[in-house]
Amino acid sequence: MHAPRFSSRKSPLAALGVLLATLGAAGSASATGMQGHIYMAQCAAEQVTEPRLRAIFDAHLNDLSNGAFFPDSGYTAEDHDQGEIPHWEQYVQGYVELIRARYGDKPLDNPEAAVHVAFLMGLAAHGITDSTFDSLLYERAGQVDPGDMDTFDMAMDIFLVHDHPRYYLPEVAVDAKTHSEIFEQKIAHPVTPEAIQKAMSTARSGIFLVANYLYIGADDYGERFPWARQSLRDPRTPGGYPFGAGVTLGYYRELLRRLDGDSSADRVVIGQYPDEAYPLATLENTRPDGNIVLFFGEGMDRATIDDAVVTVRDGAGALVPTKVSVYRGDQWANVLRIAAQEPWQPSTKYTATLHKSIKTLAGVSPTEDHVFSFTTCTPASPGGDCPVQVGPPPASPCKKLDDAYTMRPEEMPPEEEEPPPPTNVDPVTQDESGCTAAPARREASAGSLLALAGACVALVTRRRGRRP
Repeated sequence: MHAPRFSSRKSPLAALGVLLATLGAAGSASATGMQGHIYMAQCAAEQVTEPRLRAIFDAHLNDLSNGAFFPDSGYTAEDHDQGEIPHWEQYVQGYVELIRARYGDKPLDNPEAAVHVAFLMGLAAHGITDSTFDSLLYERAGQVDPGDMDTFDMAMDIFLVHDHPRYYLPEVAVDAKTHSEIFEQKIAHPVTPEAIQKAMSTARSGIFLVANYLYIGADDYGERFPWARQSLRDPRTPGGYPFGAGVTLGYYRELLRRLDGDSSADRVVIGQYPDEAYPLATLENTRPDGNIVLFFGEGMDRATIDDAVVTVRDGAGALVPTKVSVYRGDQWANVLRIAAQEPWQPSTKYTATLHKSIKTLAGVSPTEDHVFSFTTCTPASPGGDCPVQVGPPPASPCKKLDDAYTMRPEEMPPEEEEPPPPTNVDPVTQDESGCTAAPARREASAGSLLALAGACVALVTRRRGRRP
């Protein structure tokens, strides 16, 4: 286990970062952090054009954002499954069913349902972006970056906050009673409203910590994860934040279909790699980004998933030997990974087919096969691999969101002169989680910051197990 080294900034803030990261590194970690999930949910929301959903996102950004960190909030509770369960499609489907039962067959036409729809979208975005990020970027970073992956997820949030620079902080807004009903009635796993509310408050304190203090350690984490730092927000990187937002956009479309009571599976594939925007990054079939990955907007019936459900053929029509596996999840699988059993050939057009024999958990199959093609790269030298992409990245797919963060608030010129704060007062507040909220002034005392670290240490411990 490597403890972060904040050698460039000797301060109480550095000590706070060391303590949090060292204590949190004992847990297994994977995926991006909560700020990253919020970012991808918001980036996808900016790209929505469907009028009803557009109106909900415009009016309920905070509810979308709360949904986006809700699954990880449960990991701060003693009950590990309070965090594990909401990551998967069974919980998403339970929430869809509850909304329809409570607000009717067209819940998006009911203004009272808008808060729940926004929260549902954020919650679902979290689960699918764990899969987009982990299956591609995280696993590739584990191969090429020198750092200990136990602190990878916190590093991703630190990079986003520092480099973007993003300082977004949602206010806690969760209908804890409704989610307690979902846990008990749809999952048969009771969780009290009080436990849900406390976990959300604790998680929000963790987001605050990174956004206001821990981000100063970005360069130290950057020494350990240089490739991930450079690739995180690059729209050309498979599994990066723009990639995840694009898949989430498709998920929003399919969730809307499900909320409207439409059982069609014709557009159930919400994203794939490779595709036109994300060509196959390598000819090495053993690399994570040398796999084909399919993402679905609904839970798929595992009984209809086998090696024959996806076929891949080369330019001559020859069948490529492949293994098809469910990437992870609960019984409601929504990610497939197709691994070629031999290296990809250079300069070759391949055609992949997801056969319409696959079914959703509702028992519905697409009316046609899902067919897509991709062409492999031409290496610079015989026997070489795909060249690394160079040059400036393409424009952000969520320009409005990104343009909102050009510098941190404390770096912006003041609009008018304000009186200096008292020098002998270090105001501290306490939220419902029992975590002491960070002092309002940046020159906070070491004692108050370290006390905050001790109270909220669970926030940097990722314990999520990957269900087969």
